[in-house]
Amino acid sequence: MMKISLSFDVHPLVPGRKLILGGIPIEHDKGLLGHSDGDVVLHALTDAILSAAGLPDIGTLFPDTEEAFKDKDSSFFLLVAIHKIQERGYKLDQVDLTIIADEPKISP
Repeated sequence: MMKISLSFDVHPLVPGRKLILGGIPIEHDKGLLGHSDGDVVLHALTDAILSAAGLPDIGTLFPDTEEAFKDKDSSFFLLVAIHKIQERGYKLDQVDLTIIADEPKISP
C-alpha cells in the first residue's frame, strides 16, 4: 500500500542563529528561529513521514517545552520518524522538496 503526505514548515529569519536547510549549513547573516536548530526542510519532511503513517506530528512527539530538544539537530527527528514508520512495516520510497524563501538566494 502506498501512502502520500504533504507538509510544510515556516520559521522567521533572525540574527544570531545559524541557517541550516536540509541538514546543510548555509552561509548567511541570519538563521531560522526555533527551539531546535530550526531546519524547516527536515521539520516538514519529518512531519510528512509521520503523517503518512498516521503518527502524531513533530510538535507532539518533540515538544518545544522539552529542554532535551533545545537546539537539537533536526536530523534526529527525521531518523526517529523513519524508525517509527519502519517499526510499522512502512518504508520511505520517494521525497520531493521545494524550498520557498525570500532570502538567502539558494540557486540562480
